[in-house]
Amino acid sequence: MPGLFQEDSPFLRADTRQTRWAIPYHRECLNARTEVLLVENKAALAGKSVLDIGSHIGTFAYSALQLGAEKVHGIDTETETTAKCLSLFEETKVDPSRYRFETRDAIEYLESVEENSFDTALCFGVLYYVAEPLTLLRLLKRATRETILLDTFTASYAAVQGKEAPNIADSITDKTLEQPMALYALTRARKKDYELQNTFQHRGKPLSLTTYPTQALLELWFESLDFQYRKMDWSHYIQQTRHYSDLITSDQKRTSHWADVYASNIRVAYQLKIQK
Repeated sequence: MPGLFQEDSPFLRADTRQTRWAIPYHRECLNARTEVLLVENKAALAGKSVLDIGSHIGTFAYSALQLGAEKVHGIDTETETTAKCLSLFEETKVDPSRYRFETRDAIEYLESVEENSFDTALCFGVLYYVAEPLTLLRLLKRATRETILLDTFTASYAAVQGKEAPNIADSITDKTLEQPMALYALTRARKKDYELQNTFQHRGKPLSLTTYPTQALLELWFESLDFQYRKMDWSHYIQQTRHYSDLITSDQKRTSHWADVYASNIRVAYQLKIQK
């Protein structure tokens, strides 16, 4: 199987998310996502300065450099994750002058940088963890000269994942999800290898809110920010047409293919071109 990542890749070895049902970080899914999100947008990376918001262990930042980015700057909220990222870049012998990683809050960081500091920004798996996604998009536009590459869950994810999912699923319809609206859902603050910010205590447990806009609301935001936007195409990897209701039960998730989240529009990806 072709792709940037082989089975013995230290990035695959270091990631703890290989077996989760939605966006597993195994070789097939990671290489396919790298192909769609980055390789097919190589012109936005080659020779460019790249900001990676939510860089985690640096997998996509590393990919951007492999595809010709001049330099990358990663931001993540976890000190341990940032340290692991730096260790992996040292192990893979990436030129230290081509990268920088910081443990920072994304909103605070974006508010602090100069306008047009980067050519391209990556925002993969971050938008739904932000209390005000539109604010993040607005700040990304301010910090970026040319292109934002975005990959995120949509409102239907709230109906298939988490303890509140059955109640949410019973309360929404396809017609609802066609509206420009967002769903907030409770989630555990502590994940397997990172902890969400903006947490609160409820009955002795730390919780956080996730924010899931519908695809209609995402595209309304893009238009309001004057982005030229293109939805990325996953058809090469999709095995069958799916509806979000096909992914609600544990059995449905266990037998699903990783691309089902894209086939059902539970997750979507866009190229956003900035007009200034």
